[in-house]
Amino acid sequence: MKSLTTLIMSIALASSVIAGPVASKNPKAPVAPLPPAPAPGCGCFTAGSNFDVFGAAIFEGGNNDLGGGVGWSYFFNRNIGLDLNYSVFATPSQHHEIDGNLIFRAPIDSLCIAPYALIGGGFATNGTSRGNFDVGGGLDIRIPSASCLGIFAEGAYHFAAEQSDYTTVRLGLRIPF
Repeated sequence: MKSLTTLIMSIALASSVIAGPVASKNPKAPVAPLPPAPAPGCGCFTAGSNFDVFGAAIFEGGNNDLGGGVGWSYFFNRNIGLDLNYSVFATPSQHHEIDGNLIFRAPIDSLCIAPYALIGGGFATNGTSRGNFDVGGGLDIRIPSASCLGIFAEGAYHFAAEQSDYTTVRLGLRIPF
């Protein structure tokens, strides 16, 4: 009999250990905190690289010709970057342009646009080779829902060494990577 009582008591104690925690008197579950609100703006103007492909026009001494080109840019932070571009224009002797610029941009995150200024220099050839300095500006428009794909428009005035000055205008697609 003594062993039967010990067995029943052992089973009772073991079942209370296995049963788990005791339910509280307050059946309400704790309230989870709300997720943080998304940051304002588009977030597309960060440090990193971009690949550009563009159509262009050159205005030189009364001649206006079309062309196109490619470019690469790298931004060290949201405001300062460098770019390199190669353009070719359908002038009578095919104007080739290679430019490097320092870019200062001022993003407006609420609109997902960034106006910018540029200053730099380059090399041009169209039968005669020459160095040049350029200053200009542009507007970069980004589409956050398309992986920050951008559309840009830009103009630059080129001060050409020993030749007439000229202006280039570019309109293109900016692909971040």
